[in-house]
Amino acid sequence: NPGTNGLPGDKGEQGRAGSAGRDGNPGSPGMPGRQGDRGSDGRTITGPPGPAGDAGEKGSMGLKGDTGAKGIPGIKGIMGPKGIAGAGVRGEKGQKGAPGRAGAPGEAAQSIQLNPYIVAFHSQKNVAPTCFDGMTELWTGYSFMFVDADSKSKWSQDLGKPGSCIPEFYPGFFTQCTIDTCYSANEGHKTTWLATAPEFLTDDSPNRLPRGKLKMTTRREELLNLISRCVVCDTIFKMVVVHSMTNTVPDCPDGYVSAASPNRFIPSATRSQDWIGYSFWEVSLDNYAIGVLTDEPASCLLYYSPTAVAECDVEGCKFKTNDQKTSWLMDSEKDPYTEEETRRPFAEARNYVSRCRVCHRPEATKIVFKDLQI
Repeated sequence: NPGTNGLPGDKGEQGRAGSAGRDGNPGSPGMPGRQGDRGSDGRTITGPPGPAGDAGEKGSMGLKGDTGAKGIPGIKGIMGPKGIAGAGVRGEKGQKGAPGRAGAPGEAAQSIQLNPYIVAFHSQKNVAPTCFDGMTELWTGYSFMFVDADSKSKWSQDLGKPGSCIPEFYPGFFTQCTIDTCYSANEGHKTTWLATAPEFLTDDSPNRLPRGKLKMTTRREELLNLISRCVVCDTIFKMVVVHSMTNTVPDCPDGYVSAASPNRFIPSATRSQDWIGYSFWEVSLDNYAIGVLTDEPASCLLYYSPTAVAECDVEGCKFKTNDQKTSWLMDSEKDPYTEEETRRPFAEARNYVSRCRVCHRPEATKIVFKDLQI
């Protein structure tokens, strides 16, 4: 038979956790909770500007503003039209005043010619000369002497006259006309011009001249450098020229002073400040001669030169021709019949040529007219 139940044993150790049970079924809805506390105020954030709206309707005119500050003075206005004459009566002419006191005696009148003169100066260089003080320059140009149209028709210009200074150099500048037609210059038509002079004259100077014809089409600049320049001046005083008829430069007459050289501003190793030179008379070509009046300053050339003239046609110019001759006043103290040789080299012959000087009254260049009315 089974025995009796024994006493309860001691409590055993806790067993291991069991596996999780399955989810239970949803419970029934709970009761509503109580109202929550008020939350804190939120922050205001400005968003970006929206697109421009449509233009609104024109508003009504605002109220008149206050008066502004006073502006600065305006510029002076233009002169208005002349007003009408006043209604007053013109007064009568006043009585003649008492005679004034006698003035101081005036200076003695000067003996001087006040009629105007037009004169031409020639430099014998490729630079134009200069008018004197008290003169007015009218134009500059090239030193022209004469035209030979067909070995029969010839006309010339005195070197002291303004017609001898042509503003432009053109060797065939004229035309010949019949009753029906006119035609330009041809190779038979010639013009003659004053040539430039060498600075230092030697026996070899003629050999340094260009041979043959310098043509305008191929050697124009070289040609123009060998043609003398000139100036035309308006003057109120007359000049005089003195020829010594010796190889000594003469003095001016009493009461006159030496004129300044027209070339005084042209660089030169031999230039004098006074107008002194050589007594020139004429040049001849093809049995035709043109002279210079010996009472004019143009007869006192600044340079004694073997190339007195250039003979030109429509193509160009020659500076060395066998038929070219120049005539100069001779030193009267030299007797050609007592000389061993009647022909001498050109440079040496300079010692047999008369010298000259151009003069004028000392007060001539100081005349000034003020408020002159003609």
